Amino acid sequence: MPTIEELEQGFMLGDWQVLPKRRQFIRGDEVVQPEPLPLKVLLSLAARNGEAVTKDQLVDECWGGRATADAPITRCIAQLRKLLGDTERPYRYIDVLVRTGYFLKQPVVLLDKEADDPAPADADEPASAPVSRRSYLGALVATLAIVALLAVFLIDKEADAVNSIAVMPFTNLTEDSANAYIAEGFKVELVHTLQTVPELAIKNVQVPDARMEVPELGRSLEVDYVLVGALRIEGMELKFSYQLVRVDDGIIISSGQVSGARDRLFSRQEELANLVKSQVVGNEQQPVVSRSRPQNSMGYDRYLLGQYLMERRRREGNLEDAIALFEESIDLDPGFGPAYLALAEIYALLPDYRGWNREEANAAALRIAGRGIDADPAIEDAAASVIGFVYHKQRKWAEAEAAFTRATGSSVVEPNAFNWYSLMLGSVGRFDEALHQVSLALEKFPRSAVLHSRIAVVHAWNGNTSQADLYFERARQLGVGGGSFDLAHAVHLMRKGAFTDATRAASRGVADGGGPTDWVNPMIAAIQGEGDPAIAIAALDDATALKPLNPSVEAIARVILGDLEGAMRVARSLAQSEQSYETEFLFLDELAALRARPDFLPLLESLGITAYWEQAGCRWQQRMVDCD
Repeated sequence: MPTIEELEQGFMLGDWQVLPKRRQFIRGDEVVQPEPLPLKVLLSLAARNGEAVTKDQLVDECWGGRATADAPITRCIAQLRKLLGDTERPYRYIDVLVRTGYFLKQPVVLLDKEADDPAPADADEPASAPVSRRSYLGALVATLAIVALLAVFLIDKEADAVNSIAVMPFTNLTEDSANAYIAEGFKVELVHTLQTVPELAIKNVQVPDARMEVPELGRSLEVDYVLVGALRIEGMELKFSYQLVRVDDGIIISSGQVSGARDRLFSRQEELANLVKSQVVGNEQQPVVSRSRPQNSMGYDRYLLGQYLMERRRREGNLEDAIALFEESIDLDPGFGPAYLALAEIYALLPDYRGWNREEANAAALRIAGRGIDADPAIEDAAASVIGFVYHKQRKWAEAEAAFTRATGSSVVEPNAFNWYSLMLGSVGRFDEALHQVSLALEKFPRSAVLHSRIAVVHAWNGNTSQADLYFERARQLGVGGGSFDLAHAVHLMRKGAFTDATRAASRGVADGGGPTDWVNPMIAAIQGEGDPAIAIAALDDATALKPLNPSVEAIARVILGDLEGAMRVARSLAQSEQSYETEFLFLDELAALRARPDFLPLLESLGITAYWEQAGCRWQQRMVDCD
């Protein structure tokens, strides 16, 4: 018969794995947590391994010999049956021996801690529990009451080294959806801290695929482990629970929680980062510490809420509210650099999202970024992404590239840095390198909507039809649509001859930018040979006379329709306009006829592109750019 001490190390009961020290029953993708008293009763039954346990014995072993009625024992048995899914007769796990007591119908098999595979030889299920995407929330709720944070480690660190972890979004399990920003912000800052561990490759999963189970998702992301988490609030206390799941077999190698008062939120994030680090790479190194530490809890709260709104900046009023929150955060905590950086990024984006004056917004973004670096030098590398973005808009190509190189080489980096670097490279005709940068970004942010949109576009510009199809569809599934995405997709669809879909995409994209769409159908008809190009050009002239189009859209349309003079007129306006438009379109296949004109290179000179090529080791060959 097994002893209580042996049972406390874990055992199999049918297809359930029982882990008394963790107070968990695990079966497949289910994880449930018994109360202490029913667990004692189960251990008492398991110690007999099929022999009956009398009620008196249960009273002695589980109630300390105190006199008790039958009802508490009956309730414990009922609770155990419910937890084990054993509620209908004939019972599978716990049965009653009339006028005697209770007994287990399934054999008890101790877990062999020294064996490579702890499952019993005749078991159909592995000894440790694979976890599915569908059920991990239930498992997380079950771990919220765990006091011992890392009770069981099933990983041999020397034999099974960890290289990569995908961190999933933390789920808000509070009753108030307004708390979602706390869960999201906690996860983002956790990722930032883990990124500073040189032994780990951290993948920040922004949008999980609910159709996949956790191991399948981990394999699709090519990681060793998946970290899932959730937030609950009890009174004034925040509780963050987590599970670290091994991808190879779906085993939970670590689970637990960190908790504390709301004003200690940042410390809890560091605490969890160090728990994960100690589990996967050991405790030999110094603990990981975030480079930028808030000194004011309310200021940090305002920062997290501002970030949450900024991520949803297309919603009316969110950008304006985020600006106020970041300014409040800076007032409360003048030394916290990330708040300055976020505020600088908003100012850099305001011309595109709110039509602000580009020159004034750029100056404000650089000024705020500089203040942030002075207050918190730890953000200097990260701030280079905003500086690079401003330089790009100012067509200071070499300075922009230097800034982006610094930003993307930082240990803590956001997807915008890679995305903006890719846009800058595309704007000077370097599509291969633009594709390389966004591909690097997808390694770190594998479910980023903005990066899927960008890689779809660059694959299209590089003529990679199948890859463009794949990423346009993935981006659409992630919720991307409208504006430049639909316009680029329309060009791709026209190349494929999918003119009906191209018409719809072009119309959506133009309308999203506030432009007139009456010319789209005549243009598509002319391309198909079913309409007169002259009529389409006239429709385009009429439309742009009423309301300007984005120069890139108009130039592409005019070249496709054979109006090279009109296209060059539009292209030349780029150098003269106070607005900043992307020049990437100048290097598309559709504009080959425009690039053959003798006045094309002078246009590039006026845009500062040829000077950049000379500095970057690039040459103009066969009407395309070729770089070392």
